[in-house]
Order: sequence, then C-alpha cells, then structure tokens
Amino acid sequence: MTLRRRWIVCGVCVVIGAALLIFSGCVSGGVLRRTLRLADSGKPLADIVIAPDADENLKFAAAELKEHLDKITGGDFAIVNSPREGKKQLAISLAPGLAKQEVRISFSDSGVTLESGAHPEYAVSDFLWDYCGVRWLDPTDAGTVIPRDSSLSVRRLAYAARPFAKGRNPTGAYAPELWDRGTPGWTNYLHVAYPSAFANRTFADAVREISRRKALFLRRMKTGGEVTHACHSFYDWYDRFWDKGHPKFERFEPDYFAKGYESDARPPQLCYSNPAVVRQAVADIRSYFDNVAKGGSGKWGKDVCCVEPMDNRTFCKCERCSRQYHPELKNLKSQQSDCWFRFVNAVAKEIAKSHPGKKISTLAYGSHCSPPSFMIEPNVVVHFCYCCNRIPYTERGRIEVLQLREWRETYPDRPFGLWLYNTFPKERMNRKAGVNCFPGFFARVLAEEYALFDELQISENIYNCGFVDDYEDFLSLRWMWNPREPLAVLENDYFSSYGKAAAPFRKFYRIVEERYCNRANYPSDFLATDFHQSEDIAWKVLGTPDVMRELKALMEKAERLADTPQAKARVANWRAGIYEYMRQGAAEARKK
Repeated sequence: MTLRRRWIVCGVCVVIGAALLIFSGCVSGGVLRRTLRLADSGKPLADIVIAPDADENLKFAAAELKEHLDKITGGDFAIVNSPREGKKQLAISLAPGLAKQEVRISFSDSGVTLESGAHPEYAVSDFLWDYCGVRWLDPTDAGTVIPRDSSLSVRRLAYAARPFAKGRNPTGAYAPELWDRGTPGWTNYLHVAYPSAFANRTFADAVREISRRKALFLRRMKTGGEVTHACHSFYDWYDRFWDKGHPKFERFEPDYFAKGYESDARPPQLCYSNPAVVRQAVADIRSYFDNVAKGGSGKWGKDVCCVEPMDNRTFCKCERCSRQYHPELKNLKSQQSDCWFRFVNAVAKEIAKSHPGKKISTLAYGSHCSPPSFMIEPNVVVHFCYCCNRIPYTERGRIEVLQLREWRETYPDRPFGLWLYNTFPKERMNRKAGVNCFPGFFARVLAEEYALFDELQISENIYNCGFVDDYEDFLSLRWMWNPREPLAVLENDYFSSYGKAAAPFRKFYRIVEERYCNRANYPSDFLATDFHQSEDIAWKVLGTPDVMRELKALMEKAERLADTPQAKARVANWRAGIYEYMRQGAAEARKK
C-alpha cells in the first residue's frame, strides 16, 4: 500500500464509490447512533467550533461550512470558539500528527471533528461532498448543487484521505470558456452564466468578480497542494547575459549561447555542453536555495529548482553538443535527450554536494521526451509532458503513452510529475482569428488516462496547461485528488444537474466526443501529416451539416425539457457556451 493515496481508518480500508468510508463502532460512552442529526426543521442542533486564535484558513473553512449548511437546512449555524451546552460540535482544526494534505473526519458522542494537517478547507470540502451531498460542478451561478434538507442528518462514517497528486495545478488564469476572450460570444456567455456578477457592477468589475468566483471554485475543488513547478527556466539569461540594454543585464556572455545561429537576432538556446553554462546554472540554483532558506519566495518550490531549455528544438550546433545528438530518434522527439539530461546531471551532482536533500526538476518535452541512454541523478524529478493527452486520435499520443511507461520502468521508485495539454484543440485554433474549433470532448479517454497515471503512480504534480470545457475540468479536478472515482458516478453528478434535460445533453456530449476522439473519423492524409485540428477538419469532417442538425435538435429538446430553475439556467449556459460556439464555427466555415 503506497503512502501517496490510501485511506486508513481504524486499521481497516474499505472503498465505497468515490470515497473510503467505514462505520465507526464503539466509542467512549457506548455505541453511537448510525446518524448524527445536524438540524431539526431548520433549527441548527450543532455549532461550528474553531479555536479563538484560528488563522485565516480555519476561518475560511468555517465560513464555507456555515454557508453551505445554512443553504441546505434553511438555518443559521453559529461559528463559536468553544462548545456550548446542548449543542453538538462541528469542530474544525489542524492536527499536527497528520500529513500536510491529509484529511480526517471522525465522530464521537459530542459531534464530528474535521481535521487536516495544513488545509482545513479540504476537510470541509470532503464533508460537504461526501456527507451532505453538495456538488461543485463549475463556477457559474448555476454550477453548485445544494440539496435541501431542513432536518439534515449525516452518517457516522469515519473517513481519512490523502490526495493522489501532491500538487494539483491549473496553470495560469482559470478560463474554461470555449469562446475567445473579448469576443461577442464570450461577453454574451458571461452575462448568461454569471448574471449575479453583473448586478450593479461595471463590465470590468463583473469580470473581476467572475475571476474571484473561479478562484473560489478551484479552492473548493482542492487545487494547489504541494506544488513544485517545472517549466522553461533560462529565458532570463537573455536579459542577464545577451541584451546589453536590458535593466537586468549583468555582463555579455556570448559563449553561453547556442552556436550556428549568427544571423539570428539572438540564439534560440544555450550551449548545454559548455562547462561555463553548467557553473552559472549551479551558482544560480545555489543562490535560489539560499534565498528561499532566508524566507525569500521560491517560484519553483521550497526544496526544488527547475532547469529546462527554451521552448524550441533548435539546439546548439557546436561540435561538443552535436556529437551528443541522435537524429534517428527524431520521430520519438528524443534526439536531444542525451545532451539535455547530461547537462541536468552535471548540475544535479553539484547541487547534491552543496544542498543535500534539494532537488532539480526538469521536463521530458520537446526533443528530449525519452529517457537518456544513461541513468539520471537521484535528485532529479522529471515532469513528463503528455502533449497529446487531448489528441487521442494521433499516433503521437500512442508513442507518448509508451514513453511514459518507459520512464516508469526505467525508474520504478522515482517520483514523476505531469504536464497535461487540455487546451487543445482550442489553443491552436485561437491562432487563427475568427475560427472556432470542434470541441475536444474526451471524458472516456480522460478516464483511461487517469487510470494509467494511477497504475504508474505518476503523482508528484499534475499541471494542466489550461482548462477548456467545464465537464472535463470537473472530471480532472476530481481525479487529481482521487483517480479511482468512477466515471459513471461523476457523470451522473454532472448531468443530473440538468434535470429532465439530462438525456439529450448526454447524447449531445457523446456525439461530439465520438466525432472528436475516434481516429476513424479523420482522413488518412491528415493523420499522416498533422494532428492539430484545422478549420476544414473541424467543420467539414467532424462537425458536418448532418451532425450539426442533430445537435441542434438535441439542444432544442433540452430547452423544452428543462424543468427546474437550475436546469433551465444550466441549459442556457450550454447553449451560450457550447452550442452557439459550434454553430458560429460551422456557419463561418460554410461561408469560405
């Protein structure tokens, strides 16, 4: 049983659906009732208890618990600093004996205790989700499902959990909308999906309020954690050692940079075989760790620093570098693996001497995707860039799965992280003004991918290079915490929020998903030469007139069937955010 994600309660492990819960038996004072009543006809029977010196995280967790319990029961739960006579306790606290991200929920004759090592909001989120039936589906006004029960009771089931991925990070601003920012469709969608944000606010203030709500949604979904970042790390060397006019310029060091690009304004890479580059990188990393130890901020993490080349495959052409390249591995995007990881090893060895216990992070990316022909140093953490995780119809995607397995087989006990590219296909289509993509719905593929990550224990950090589409975002956020939650359960959680309109939307989703994911739907010449969606592929191959007519009929059927205010609001969001985006994309393509 691995440390990373197992739930242990009273020495017994039992998995029930999305969480591990077991019945808590005898305690002091005798056998407890099987349920704990928290309210009676809207009157709270319990207080939310936090310490008088509670920090902001504990206060936030208490406010979250109160807000949701009030909405469920119609009551007004009190937040107090000590138990009150005649009231059960909903005690929220930090437990020094727990790991930072560990959560424990336990019951006694006095009530329930929600504990965490460092993140009390995690315990509250799990209690609201697993015990009270709250569901956060997306950040929109209609994106939270809160059951109504004025006499709420919860099962006395002990619970403990740790996340699968230590770091769960949606990089950049959370912007799940298909529409490009600033377009009329984007503006309309925001008005439809977040009407309360626009009440008595300017458009700019409303957008800021929506951003705040998105951040709150991510917090409720337990993003963050112990994030150790890994990304391109040397771009500031141009400022420091190349551009003499830059405010951060230190000295001119042309030998640090790649050879063979004299006609370019600046070289595209560094010369990674140059010992002087190794020495400078080591000096920078030592300074980084020393600064963090003194309380300075660390962009890569407290105990890790990243080295990663610029975002291109145009490496140095000097003799020392060139003889390390393997052009025969170009189809595996690994022609520079030996060169790059030899540089990483040289840096890591020096850091191990001066800063034992600290780690160097890097990527398996670009032209260094496969493991090198030698072993990498033990203080190196690799983050595999699964670039085609949302392009499942490609041969390149199959190769990347094999490479991911190869990394694990080569280093069976090494922690690994991931970059996932959920921005495709939208990201590439964004580069073509006025062109909408055919949405890359891929829930079933995503479920298979998280099962693979679980199998291989690829769980150091999971970065999502942008989020696009609310449903896949919802699945990703849940599976980063627990990849064993069944897709069928989460799918029901999500689509049941549409009420009687759920059936046509399930069918709508499946049609788009099958069109997008199935390799057989793509022309063979496209598969042989490219894998990024084009406008012709989007709207002449995938979103054909017949497909769009069927989707239109399903959209209209869903609108007729929507039977509750929340269902009607969510149906309106689907029209404004998905269907109208697709309809416009198809219509614009037909004009050309």
